[in-house]
Amino acid sequence: MFKLILLSLTLITTSISQAAVWEDTNSWSMEWEAKYQEWIKSDAVHKNLFISPESKYHGMLPDCADAAYAIRAIFSLENKLPFKVINPSGSRNGIYRHLDNRSNKFDSAGSTPEARLVAMINYLGDSVGTEHLAHYDTYPVKIESVDSGTLFLYKYKKWYHKNAIRHTYNIKDVTKYGDYDVIYSTQAIVKDKLPMIRRMNHNFSNLPHGAWGYKRFIWPEFDGRSNDELPRELEYSEEQFKMADKLGERFFRFVKNQLKEEDENPQQLLYRKLQDLCQEAMDRIEYVNQGWNHHLRTGGKCMDYEDYDAYSTPSRDRALENSFKRLEADFDEVVSRGLDTLVKKRLIEVLRAIFKGDNDGPYVSEDLANTCTLKYREGASMNLATLWERLEKGRLSSHPNDSLEHRWGEKKFGRTNCKKWY
Repeated sequence: MFKLILLSLTLITTSISQAAVWEDTNSWSMEWEAKYQEWIKSDAVHKNLFISPESKYHGMLPDCADAAYAIRAIFSLENKLPFKVINPSGSRNGIYRHLDNRSNKFDSAGSTPEARLVAMINYLGDSVGTEHLAHYDTYPVKIESVDSGTLFLYKYKKWYHKNAIRHTYNIKDVTKYGDYDVIYSTQAIVKDKLPMIRRMNHNFSNLPHGAWGYKRFIWPEFDGRSNDELPRELEYSEEQFKMADKLGERFFRFVKNQLKEEDENPQQLLYRKLQDLCQEAMDRIEYVNQGWNHHLRTGGKCMDYEDYDAYSTPSRDRALENSFKRLEADFDEVVSRGLDTLVKKRLIEVLRAIFKGDNDGPYVSEDLANTCTLKYREGASMNLATLWERLEKGRLSSHPNDSLEHRWGEKKFGRTNCKKWY
């Protein structure tokens, strides 16, 4: 009897130790892609997906690129679909070239597929980033096909800096006006174990180029094929790169026109964009405070590349500046077309105060305060007109070792001497 029990335990242990992350019994198809799009739109993909104790995927620590892999992998697991990525630590050929759902590398993580997936994503997080996602596991798509489940990946580098900024956005939905509902993670979020960021009515500002832009995951069965060999229904296309080269800064307005289902009336457009701009500025308070708190925790020590990459805000500050510019362009277009008569007078006065420095209206100061007051540090606040003035003059600092006064352009001189990594 003892030998029989021992044999049974051995068989069970062997079975567990050779478990796949999960078994796939379905294959990717356009029908499954459509279901993936609907799932991305749904409340199943939410900000607390990786940190809620109630989540089956609690314990995942994905930054921007890892969050994209994780979201795709979770849907694959829950629907018994294959998941495969190029293994960054494997050989270029042979059995270690890929990391997939059939791997038994994560047996020790637990007896459930969800526990093993958490371990696999965290392993990926230590090995891959947006660069890997852009070059190996995704392909560019037609502009008109951009929708839920599409990724937007960007890489931005100033010519005089050695290091580049990279980021991945997951598009949850495209609005009827051609804007984006996005969800994403960052390195700072991972370090501080915070929820992902979800932003409604988002717009992109870094032009597609090379391997960067609007992309989708390659189906596992097509791994190793050139993009030209992909089936037509996957809608592979290089047009976004050609149009970005041709149109420059006008590219994203072109994309918006391709994706929108209807136009907004001028009042709704300007009011919504003003509210979105306020939210983006409010979000910066949180980002800056994350860096400042880390600065305090480390006794003001100069941040190394990893911490600087997590807590600096050059990309976000550039995006905020571009959001101001887009609102100004929309406002100027409304005025030039004589449509300002369709916009409430006090909204027009607020926008003139922000972009033209015109503060003559009797309610301008009050309306600016009511529209958006940014309490960016203890005892200090400003409105959007002041923020735009400081931002336009280059007074905001993106360096996480700078004081809050310097981060928000309150002080011009005496910034940190710590290294600026990019």
